[in-house]
Amino acid sequence: MKYPFVPLGASSSPGRERVKIEKAWEQFVSGENSPSTVRSLTYQSWERSLKHGVHPLHGRAPIRLSEDKVQEYQSINPFYSTKESLLIRLKESTVDSGYLLTFCNPYGEILSIDGDPSLKEKAEEMNFIVGSSWSEQHVGTNGMGTSLAIGSPFQVFASEHFCQPVHNWVCSASPIKDPATKKILGAINITGIWDGVHPHSLSAVLFMAQTIEQHLLNKLKLEHFLLLEHFSERIRKGRGDIIAVLDRGHKVIKASSLFYENDWVNEKNQLVILNDTALAVEQPYKWKSEERSGDWVFESIPFYVQKSLIGFIVYAISPIKSLTNRTRNVTKYSFSSMIGRSKEFLSMIEEARLIANLDLVVMIAGESGTGKELLAQSIHSASARSSNPFVAVNCGAIPKELAASELFGYEEGSFTGSLKGGQPGKFEQAQGGTIFLDEIGELPLDLQVLLLRALEEKEIVRLGGRQPIKLNVRVITATNRDLIEACEAGKFRKDLYYRLNILSLHVPPLRRRTGDIPIILDHLLKKSCAELGRPQIKVDKPVLAVLEKYSWPGNVRELRNLAYKMVIRAKENLFTLADLPDEWFENRTMNEQASLPHHSKIWKTEQVAESLPLYQDSISKMPSLKQQELDTILAVLNESEGNVSKAAKKLGIHRSTIYRKLGSLAKNDDN
Repeated sequence: MKYPFVPLGASSSPGRERVKIEKAWEQFVSGENSPSTVRSLTYQSWERSLKHGVHPLHGRAPIRLSEDKVQEYQSINPFYSTKESLLIRLKESTVDSGYLLTFCNPYGEILSIDGDPSLKEKAEEMNFIVGSSWSEQHVGTNGMGTSLAIGSPFQVFASEHFCQPVHNWVCSASPIKDPATKKILGAINITGIWDGVHPHSLSAVLFMAQTIEQHLLNKLKLEHFLLLEHFSERIRKGRGDIIAVLDRGHKVIKASSLFYENDWVNEKNQLVILNDTALAVEQPYKWKSEERSGDWVFESIPFYVQKSLIGFIVYAISPIKSLTNRTRNVTKYSFSSMIGRSKEFLSMIEEARLIANLDLVVMIAGESGTGKELLAQSIHSASARSSNPFVAVNCGAIPKELAASELFGYEEGSFTGSLKGGQPGKFEQAQGGTIFLDEIGELPLDLQVLLLRALEEKEIVRLGGRQPIKLNVRVITATNRDLIEACEAGKFRKDLYYRLNILSLHVPPLRRRTGDIPIILDHLLKKSCAELGRPQIKVDKPVLAVLEKYSWPGNVRELRNLAYKMVIRAKENLFTLADLPDEWFENRTMNEQASLPHHSKIWKTEQVAESLPLYQDSISKMPSLKQQELDTILAVLNESEGNVSKAAKKLGIHRSTIYRKLGSLAKNDDN
């Protein structure tokens, strides 16, 4: 057969072919000699189906996607938004001619079905519905699953399907590929009853797949234009950057001459100095490379337009430049970098977006580790100042005696050891851009006076200088302290507080961001696996249940640290309760301990930690000395709100002693 992707020739009889293929299928599933009457691609798919453990007599596809997950795919899959306007006529024709038009994601999971309503009902009998998986791994040979497996358009006729309940059907499918990354985004499929088979069905889906790919290519050309525009803007400003702009597929669109002179760009427009981690992550990433002229530092920063990643900006930092000086003004994050879907989080992001272009002072409040600087950078990136410097200052880390010169600069000779020509301060370095004053509550009172004056007058005077310097700087501050309380205690100036608190945002703690923990953890695990060079891991559902009940005093920073531990400790790419570090359980409160599943590797006291009356019942069965001892421990635990470490400190014993005592109580209770 000249064309291996369709089962029937022009002169073939569908009925006779169906009988012939059915016999070949029966021979194959009964283990007889290899049938020579089926196409090689079909036979290879049958072999893969066997290896996947698919049962040839079963044909109901598993449901793999929830309604929410389907909607998520529909919102993020680039071809899905493109297809609607293109396929209206094809949808109408499928309804009239007795076919179903289907789209699936790259894993064979159905995202949408349109077509003949009566045919839909028949298809539902084998779970051919939205959310079900039709990959070869789950249901064997079929149009969508096999076309995704071989990366080519493919038509599966009648008994060519590996599972017998699907033998009455014919399906024609074609994968859709991203022109930038060359990855398969999903597949389009036309399905009907076997006697309606037609080779033009495959031609139709192939044409539609190519049409969608052409629209994606046009979109890619627009992305290239925006990247070129950004490159030209950076060069026009003359900041001396050595940069390259790359599209989503890491193809170099434009680069500074040094990239070509140093042979960092090959003939295929690929950046040869990119390492595997830089290729894998969609987050800011730095790495070093030994070159002829010394050790260069490279930094890749994702470039977003309207929430969509369109490429990367790669900075090359020469060996003679200080890494700190070169990168301190680079904004790494934007609103697209902020992950979460909880009501509290999205409400905060929406408010931040609204005030991004209001050139007023912003005060960000929130607990430590919630991502206040990330939010500040996002506001800067979304503002009209985004192409200008973003300078971050930790007010709690500046030595008191150097704070004034650090913020406002100094003139030559103003103090012993001052540099010739003087030194600009952080405010001058941020001219035209944004200065981020983190931990503003830690700023000494005498510096608060100078800061208030700078804000009121919009000018500064260098230490030892007389000439005022006009400022064009937006100020964003952040604090994890209660500044009203600090004002009442005389540790923070009220006039400065009211000058800073014009626009305010509060970053919610992780424990109040309902449903965000699994999403953030998934992102952190992908990043951690890429950094540590190991395959992606999955997290067992009981672990997620425990993590969602935890109070997260360290917020996202604590979750990030746990993600690294999970990547290191996970066995066989699955992280279970048994892999959680022991110390992670040591400071749980009683309520948190009660949420732990009983089958976890931790002491069995979870079974009795759910309520104190259970303890009391067990205590009554024990000798009086043990009863008094345990009664005292439980009373102190009650006073300490279940915090074992606090209770141990009050009792003057080690917390392991408390665990041991409670463990013996649990065993006694089991008996």
